[in-house]
Amino acid sequence: MGERRETEAFHPWAVLGLRACFDAEAAAGLRVVYEFRIDDEVFHARIDDGTIEALHGPAQHPDATITISESAFLDVTSQGLTFADAIETGAASVSGDTEALHRLKGLFRLPPPRDRKTDQPSS
Repeated sequence: MGERRETEAFHPWAVLGLRACFDAEAAAGLRVVYEFRIDDEVFHARIDDGTIEALHGPAQHPDATITISESAFLDVTSQGLTFADAIETGAASVSGDTEALHRLKGLFRLPPPRDRKTDQPSS
């Protein structure tokens, strides 16, 4: 996901990013709901046996809740910070089912970082 441009909105990319990075094989047999609270934005992911539904808004009954600042979330998604580090430094907090929280790390595979400037079409 990398550094956000001034013209990019945060919340749509977070939900789309969850869908894009989801590892269906890692979620085989798993049924869990995660709620993410990132500053003022709230969205959730419902995982059901290798499928994901990621939506804006709170979950009715999340198994685990992750509260994190936008800057820390962007650090985590750019692989500059781990969730464990964010929790240790106070940039994030978690609650809910311990096993669900442990499984979270393996459910999403981030692509290797790329320089977005090279992705721009040449004029």
